[in-house]
Amino acid sequence: MKVSQLILLDHFADHCPGLFRKKLQVDPDIFDAILAQISDHSIFSSASHNHQFPIAIQLVIFLNCAGYYGNVILPEDVAQWARASVGSVVNCTNCVMVAVLDQHDDFIQFPALESQDAENARSYVEAHVCSEWQNGFLAADGSAFGLYAKPGFHGETFFDHKSNYSLNCQVNHFCIFFG
Repeated sequence: MKVSQLILLDHFADHCPGLFRKKLQVDPDIFDAILAQISDHSIFSSASHNHQFPIAIQLVIFLNCAGYYGNVILPEDVAQWARASVGSVVNCTNCVMVAVLDQHDDFIQFPALESQDAENARSYVEAHVCSEWQNGFLAADGSAFGLYAKPGFHGETFFDHKSNYSLNCQVNHFCIFFG
């Protein structure tokens, strides 16, 4: 039987943040911020006699699953890595997804137009892309966005040249300008 690798994450967070980031796709401080944001969500409370994993472990399992897609990782792989059942992996993933989606407006925000972040973005675009687009917002370049699993409707049409299921985002002649 394999020993859970979850105990390594504390060491990675303190001494090897690159390994932490490689496994969970976020820095340790971002992990802590997400954990603080979702910890009081009601999805993690249960009147059942069956105890849930600690919220931090559920978030670890979710981030490990979400960091990969397609046939790269399966719930069985995560279950073996975390020494949990496949059902627990699915439940943890679902619970964290509910908590994160309920916090959508707190997690997904655009900087205020007068903020330093917006100014930094304008300066970067002017210097590296196209000066006419410096006040632009929400441009896309045709990047592939990976899908977690094969879509149920015409799923094969989403299989890309890198053997993943993905969508391409392409926006032509569209840019929103401010100022």
